[in-house]
Amino acid sequence: MKNKEKNQAQLNIYQFALSLVSTFIEVSNSEINDAINNSLRKITEYVNSDRTYIYLFDDNDKRLILTHNHYREGIKEKIAIHEGVDREDFKWLLQPLRKNETVNISSVKALPGNTSTIKAIMEVEHTNSMMMHPIKFNEYFYGIIGVDQVENGRIFGEEVGELLSLAGGIFASALHRRNSMTHGPKTEAKYSTLFSEIEDVVFMSTPEGQFIDINPAGVKMFGYSSAAEVLNLNIEKNFYVNPEDRKKFQETIKAKGRVKDYELTIKNKSGDKIYISETSTAVRDENGKIIAYLGIMRDETYRRQLEHQLFQAKKMESIGMLAGGIAHDFNNILTTIRGYADLIMMNLESSDPIFDDIDNIIKGVKRAEELIRQLLAFSRRQMIEPRIIDINKVIKDLHTMLNRLISEDIKFELDLKENLEFIKADPAQIQQIMVNLIVNAGYSVKKQTDKSIGKRIRVSTDKFVLTKDMITQYPGSQEGVYIRISISDTGIGMTDEIKQNIFEPFYSTKNHGEKTGLGLATVYGIVKQNNSFIYIDSVQGKGTTFKILWPIAENQHRDETRIEHPIKFQQRTETILFVEDDKDVRKLSVQALKSFGYTVIDAGNGKEALDLINNQHLLPKIDLVISDIVMPEMDGEELAEHLRELNPELKILLCSGFTDSRMSMEKQKNRKGIYFIPKPYTLKNLQKMIQLIVSET
Repeated sequence: MKNKEKNQAQLNIYQFALSLVSTFIEVSNSEINDAINNSLRKITEYVNSDRTYIYLFDDNDKRLILTHNHYREGIKEKIAIHEGVDREDFKWLLQPLRKNETVNISSVKALPGNTSTIKAIMEVEHTNSMMMHPIKFNEYFYGIIGVDQVENGRIFGEEVGELLSLAGGIFASALHRRNSMTHGPKTEAKYSTLFSEIEDVVFMSTPEGQFIDINPAGVKMFGYSSAAEVLNLNIEKNFYVNPEDRKKFQETIKAKGRVKDYELTIKNKSGDKIYISETSTAVRDENGKIIAYLGIMRDETYRRQLEHQLFQAKKMESIGMLAGGIAHDFNNILTTIRGYADLIMMNLESSDPIFDDIDNIIKGVKRAEELIRQLLAFSRRQMIEPRIIDINKVIKDLHTMLNRLISEDIKFELDLKENLEFIKADPAQIQQIMVNLIVNAGYSVKKQTDKSIGKRIRVSTDKFVLTKDMITQYPGSQEGVYIRISISDTGIGMTDEIKQNIFEPFYSTKNHGEKTGLGLATVYGIVKQNNSFIYIDSVQGKGTTFKILWPIAENQHRDETRIEHPIKFQQRTETILFVEDDKDVRKLSVQALKSFGYTVIDAGNGKEALDLINNQHLLPKIDLVISDIVMPEMDGEELAEHLRELNPELKILLCSGFTDSRMSMEKQKNRKGIYFIPKPYTLKNLQKMIQLIVSET
C-alpha cells in the first residue's frame, strides 16, 4: 500500500473509532452491552469480516467466555466457553496477546504443530483466517477482541489490527466503567482512561458558554496548565475567533440536536488559531430544554496546513508548467533581440544619437530575462548547479552587498554559529534567497512607526535537529538534521491574511508598480526545489522571522573554488557546425560567428546536421558543434551521442532556454567534451564560451 493510501486508510480508521467513542460517551451503564454488540456489528461491516467477537476471562483467567459477538447470516456461531485456557496448548495464542501483540492467523495450515487445540477450534467453527487483539485496562488483560473469516483467501491487514486495538481500548474503558458502578460508587472514575488518555478533546459545556468538564487533551490543545483554568473561562470570549460562529453553532445544534464534523476556527491561550472538527450532541432536560453540549473536538490545524501546502505546491506546479513551456520560445526571442542589439552596438560610438536607444533595448531585455528567471525559480524549474558550500562563508561574502540594499539607519547584524556542517546548494540561489528576504525585511522595518522598537535586521544560522515529535510544528517537513537560516526584522509584521498569501506569485503588499510580487514566491520555489522548508513567525506591529531548514549535505567535503584560466585571444580559424531550429536565432548566430572570424556551417535540426556531415564528409573539418537541445526530428542530445560515436574527441556546446530539456549542469560534470550554455545568451558570452572550449587541450 502506498504511503498516501496508507495514511488515508489510517485516517479512516481513526474517524471510525471516533464514532465509536462518541457512542459510549452518550450511553448509560445499562446500555453498554447493547452498545458493544452494536459496535461489533459496525466493525464486521467496516472490515468485511464474517464474525466479530469479544471473549473475557473468568475463573482466575482459566476460562474464556463469549460475552459479545456479531456474525453474518448463515455463518456458524463461535464456541461460547473455552475451559482450561491456562493449559500449555493455549500458550501459543495467549502469550503474544499478554504482551499486547496482535495475533494474525492466515489459515489453519499456517499454524505450528503445537497448536492442536487452536486448530480444532478453528475447524469446528469453520474458521479459515482470524485476527485477535488483547483487551486491556491499566495493563490488566481483560480478554480478547477478534475477527474471523470463513471463506478461503482472506488475510487481515495491519489496518484491521489497528482498528481492533482502538476498539479494544474503547470497550475496556466502557466495561470498566460499568463494573466500577456495579461494585460501588466509590470506584467511579470521573476521568476514566477513555476520557483522560484519548488524544481528541472530550468535553461538556453549558449553552451559556462555560465548560463543565474537559479532558487533558483539551487543556493541552487550548494551551492552559490545568482543567480548572479552562473551566473558569467563557467559551465565546476566550476561545472563539469570531463570536458570530458561536451563535451559528448554537442555532445548528438546536435545530438538529447534534452536529457531526462541524468545522470551527478557535484560538488557544496565546491567540494562535486552531482549526477544529467538532461532533457534539445537545443534552436536554425532561422539558426538552438544552442544558448542555456533550462532544468531541479534533484538532485539524496540521491537516489544514498540509492541505494549504499541497494547494500551494499544485498551484506552483501549474504556473511552473506554463513558465517552463513559454521559457524556450521566450528565451529564443530574447536571444534574437539581445543579439541584434549587441551587433548594432558593436558598430556605434557612445556619442551616436541612437546609442542610448539601443542601450535601453538591452536593458529591457535584461529585465525580461530576470522575470523569466524568477518565474522559473519559484516554479522550481530553473537550472541549478548545486555544490557543497559553507553557508556562513556565503552569507559573510554577501554581507557588504546586502547591507547596501537597506537604509543606513537600519542595523544589520550577523549571528552565525561556528563550525556548522556544509549544505548542498547553488550559491547563486542562496544569493537570490538572501536578497529577496533582506529587501523585504528592509521595506518592513522602514514602515515601522513605533520608535521604541529599534530598526534592526538579523541573519543567524545554527544547527537544528528535527525530531519526529516536532513534525506537527513544522508542517510538510521531515525529521532530520538541518542548518537553520533565520532572517529576523523589527518591522511592521504581518496580518494573518498576508501570512497566508505571502508566497503567492504576483502577490505584493507594496504599492502597485513597485514590484512584480515574485520575490517571496521565488524564495519559496528555490527552497522547495532543494528539498528544504521555510516557515514564518510574525507578530503584527512587532516584526517577522523567516526560518529556512536546509538539510546538511551527505558529503561534507567542500567543493574547491573553481579557477578560470585566462582566455588567449587570437585569429579565429575554427569551423563551427551551428544547429538551431529557430530561424531567427540561427540567422543571428551564424552572422555573428562569421563576423568573429569563424567558418560556420548551419543546420535546422539534429537529423539535418547528421545528414549534412555524412553526405559531405564534414566531420574532420569541424572543430566545435553548437546545438540547441529541444528540436524536432532529432534533439541536441541525440545528435551529440551520434557525433561522439563518430568522433569521441569532438567538442559539443549544447544550449537551451527550455528547463525541462533533461539537461542540467550537474549532469555535464561527468561528460568530458560536452558543455552547456543557457539561453538567452549574449554574443559576448557565446564568444567567450567558444574560446574557452577550443582553447582546452
